[in-house]
Amino acid sequence: MGESVADLLECLIQVKGLADTPRRLAQRAAEYAAATSSRAKAADRDVEVARRLLAAETRFRRALSLMLTREQPALETLPGDGGAESARAGDGRGDSFDACRQAFGAERAETLRLLDACSADQLNRKGIDPLRGPVTVADLVAAMLAHDTDRLGDLVVR
Repeated sequence: MGESVADLLECLIQVKGLADTPRRLAQRAAEYAAATSSRAKAADRDVEVARRLLAAETRFRRALSLMLTREQPALETLPGDGGAESARAGDGRGDSFDACRQAFGAERAETLRLLDACSADQLNRKGIDPLRGPVTVADLVAAMLAHDTDRLGDLVVR
């Protein structure tokens, strides 16, 4: 029982991290722009990262919705699993960083609404990822946070 409580607490902490990603995206983009010699290069990179986050959010939420409504559904390959990840959201919500960032923030807010309503039992519901095999909703949360961290790392000047 203690292990499941620890897992639940870890998941709740990770959900808080997910909630902070839109703010961190704006902060990292500003820092990247300030540290990059070319404003055009910085703007292109900012938009690319925001688009990747938005595209991934759509796929993660689709997986989350399936897992919460079906028994062990087959999932599409999750972002960050080594599959091709599109940099374009493909939904026509805008090409500027601000438009993509705002769309991502709205999508993330909807995902957080779904996660906030999950019971401990729901956090343990499973889906089948083609590469990882069985994953729980809590595993999905961890994958989302890892993906966010990786994408935000793309806005670090090396």
